[in-house]
Amino acid sequence: MIKHGKILVPTDFSEQSSEALRRAVELATLHHAEIHLLHVMEPAIYFETDMIPVSPVNEINNAMRKGANKRLEKQAVEAGFPVIMHMEESTGEPARTICMFAESMPVDLILIGRHGHQGPLEHFLIGSTAERVVRHANCSVLVAMPHGLFSDVSNEE
Repeated sequence: MIKHGKILVPTDFSEQSSEALRRAVELATLHHAEIHLLHVMEPAIYFETDMIPVSPVNEINNAMRKGANKRLEKQAVEAGFPVIMHMEESTGEPARTICMFAESMPVDLILIGRHGHQGPLEHFLIGSTAERVVRHANCSVLVAMPHGLFSDVSNEE
């Protein structure tokens, strides 16, 4: 299962991403694997206008990058396990960037959190990042479900 000894955990700094990282730590410990924590950042879009003063786009992107790096470091420290951090900038779909990154390493497993808060129409029209990763990844993908997603389902015996 863990041939190259690498597990990729994409993060958006949510509780679901933290849960995926916790599960990755368990698997990495069991299989003596590395954990690669990846955040895909979308750069700021800059519109030039005479009507609204906007900071230069480089300053905005640098501030976003610094903030994301701090959050990435915090999440890595909270894992309590050696984590290799990565940040990729992408103007496209994050799932595509995640899959391309995973293939370039190569990793054995992508362990991704799922939010589970989309409505049926939104899910039908755009899907989720986790689902897109499952469809397009060239390696195994494990989706960590959020706590309480099925809390309204009762156990009948």
